[in-house]
Amino acid sequence: MPGSSLAVWLLSGGTLALHHPFDSDVLEQQINEHFCNVLIAPAQLALRLTEINMASRLPRLRHVVALWRAPEQVASSPLWTDQQAMLTDVYLFGEAGLFGIRRQSDGAPAPIPPGQIGASRETAGSSVSGEVFLTPKGTLGLRGPMITPAAYAPPPPPSDSLMAQPPRDFVDTEYAARLDRTSEAICITAPPAGIMAVGGYRFLSGDLQEWTRRLGQGALLTALPDRLSGHRLAGRAQDNARARKALSELGLNPLMVEAFRDRTNSA
Repeated sequence: MPGSSLAVWLLSGGTLALHHPFDSDVLEQQINEHFCNVLIAPAQLALRLTEINMASRLPRLRHVVALWRAPEQVASSPLWTDQQAMLTDVYLFGEAGLFGIRRQSDGAPAPIPPGQIGASRETAGSSVSGEVFLTPKGTLGLRGPMITPAAYAPPPPPSDSLMAQPPRDFVDTEYAARLDRTSEAICITAPPAGIMAVGGYRFLSGDLQEWTRRLGQGALLTALPDRLSGHRLAGRAQDNARARKALSELGLNPLMVEAFRDRTNSA
């Protein structure tokens, strides 16, 4: 949720309750004590509410917003079986943009129709919040008032170049996508090549390899799959403490720094 929207919501009398995932008993208590009717959570945690039948014990809960940092996984996700609270899948594409689609009546993910997205999809003539479409190279493109194409425009050609391109009015998410021939809906099939998503941050795999090389022989910095955040960084060096200090002094992202934390066996 954009910070500006959250601030307006709080200033208008909303209550924000935070939960460090995941303790089902504590979460259930928080939702009931704060009379929570909207839950925003990573998709994998949100879907667990139906797996453990928690939603049936939350009488005030009416809306669940599931955040997908790996949007290519939505189509194959489990059904939302609760009839009391509605689930909305929010497709997150790194810093490029996002859009949300409410689940169908049977609990299955709704198809993604190409074209404009209304602020309320079910209401004809509603204000347009964005547009989704396929780019010529088979990736998902986003266009609309919430997108800032200038931030992602390719570098301008040299001043003496005769191949200047017109400004682009959309953002290419680089997520591979195709059009289903039967439903004519957009199917997101794969994340961008060479990019690792760690929560709200994205890293180029080439950059990770370059920093590994700079740390010297025997160093390793890689991205491992993670259910909640897409990927998580894991690092190893001959001296982890020294590696953390060096990366921190260079001002690198704390996720890269803490990838070299010392891990002790719990046994």
